[in-house]
Amino acid sequence: MIGLTGMREMYAKFKADYPEFRVLSYTPEFKNIQIADGWAMEVGTVEAEYQMSAKDKPVNAPRTEGMRLLKRQSDGTWKFAVVGLK
Repeated sequence: MIGLTGMREMYAKFKADYPEFRVLSYTPEFKNIQIADGWAMEVGTVEAEYQMSAKDKPVNAPRTEGMRLLKRQSDGTWKFAVVGLK
């Protein structure tokens, strides 16, 4: 998926196809965080549980390793530049 327009379209379709989808838990654990010159890199793991609809059983997503690269914005907030999961 490339670009904001493509992502918006993908998520709109997903919401239309699965209107009852719910994230039950999302647990990021980033142990290696480095910040330098307006950039931050986080390395760690994420665990999640979700439910496709109210009648479906909850699904445990496998524990995933990954990294996130963020850039500090002029207003002091952080914006994701890259998210990579393994």
